[in-house]
Amino acid sequence: MNIFNYVFYKLYKSTSKVNDLYPEIATVVFLSALLFLNIGSLLLIFNFSIEKIGINGIYLIITIILCFNLYYFLKNDKYKRIVSEYDSKKSVLLLDILIFLYPFVSFFVCFKLLRMTNKQIGFTLIGLLLIEIYGYFSKKKL
Repeated sequence: MNIFNYVFYKLYKSTSKVNDLYPEIATVVFLSALLFLNIGSLLLIFNFSIEKIGINGIYLIITIILCFNLYYFLKNDKYKRIVSEYDSKKSVLLLDILIFLYPFVSFFVCFKLLRMTNKQIGFTLIGLLLIEIYGYFSKKKL
């Protein structure tokens, strides 16, 4: 099992319930944002100076991550093969729970490292949770 593809699959299934227009693009953008948060968190943990990277460096990192993901998942409609592959496989409950928590943990860790207030962090996490709840209870079935 390719964990990267499986994370995409689970995010895609969730995204496609709340986004009818190109859910694969929204999933790629969201996954890229999460990966950027993870890279940013690692840089902060290792006390790497963000000022050394600069705003252009940050834009470059974001662009590289996004372009890689767009190429990886959209070239030759690979995302369709991933979705059909995992639709036919049995879910792993523990892995599904970890993937559900992944965005929350990514945002929480990054925001804590940036010394944001608990109120700001809570607001963001509640927004993510509301989107997940809406997607879970949505009448739209895939």
